[in-house]
Amino acid sequence: AGDYTMETTYRYVGAGGGEFGHVAPKKNCFAVVICGASTALLIALIVLLVLLFRGEPTPTTTMKTAGDKGECLVWGDPHVQTWDGAFTSPVTEGEYYLVKTETFSIQALCLATPFTEGLAATHEIAIGGSDLNGHTIRVGPMEGGKILIDGQPALTSFPSSQDIDGAAYLSYNSAGNLVDKAQGDLEKHVVHINLENGHSIQVMRWANHINVRISTHFAQKLRSLTDGLCGNFNKDPSDDTPELVDSRNAANVAERDCMFDHRGSFKPTATHAIEECKKDAERYEKAVEICSTATTP
Repeated sequence: AGDYTMETTYRYVGAGGGEFGHVAPKKNCFAVVICGASTALLIALIVLLVLLFRGEPTPTTTMKTAGDKGECLVWGDPHVQTWDGAFTSPVTEGEYYLVKTETFSIQALCLATPFTEGLAATHEIAIGGSDLNGHTIRVGPMEGGKILIDGQPALTSFPSSQDIDGAAYLSYNSAGNLVDKAQGDLEKHVVHINLENGHSIQVMRWANHINVRISTHFAQKLRSLTDGLCGNFNKDPSDDTPELVDSRNAANVAERDCMFDHRGSFKPTATHAIEECKKDAERYEKAVEICSTATTP
């Protein structure tokens, strides 16, 4: 072994002035082709995996959404929180419009129960109109009530779902935001009705009555074009009293339009009017506190 190693160096002396020239190494075309094909194959594989695992969407009715949202709540014997936020308890036994427009309506059948000391509770609701292409939907309580579409039993298993000609999509399960929080510990059976016109209804089925949450995504369009126990949606809660609703003939269901078998008439119950409750200030404040807690989303 020596003390030195050989190194080869080249010094540039100008074009054509030296003994050697620069030659670029030859490109390996086969390697370029293989590399490009591998990249294309990898991209194709990724696209294929995305298509395979993204899953098929659940068939549902596409709800139109526009404007701000409105909500009407119905619970108990019965209490109604109107679109405009008024609280009323207006009816005895009979059939009433909760929501009434030119193209669809929601009717409520109210019947007395032993558990409400003879007061009327919401026993069933019915939904119909041209927005549903002539179909009707009815939902009653767990005992003695049914879920009917065009008079035929529907959603007979739990959970289950059903589409109605693209006009409405129904699902039946235990999900949902309760109207009456006092029933939060009970087993839930909730019918969700999503209408193509932008409205949705949740019906909580209890043993002898139902609670209802009605929501709309067309609040701006619906204002002043609807009426009924849910009010006329004009941003003025003061005209949602039973007396004023009655004066507009807004809650009466004519016999030819009734979607139930039972007949009745709109009769505000003065003995249970909110004005009577206000005479006992302490009791009234307690009632407002309970109702506020029960209906808070």
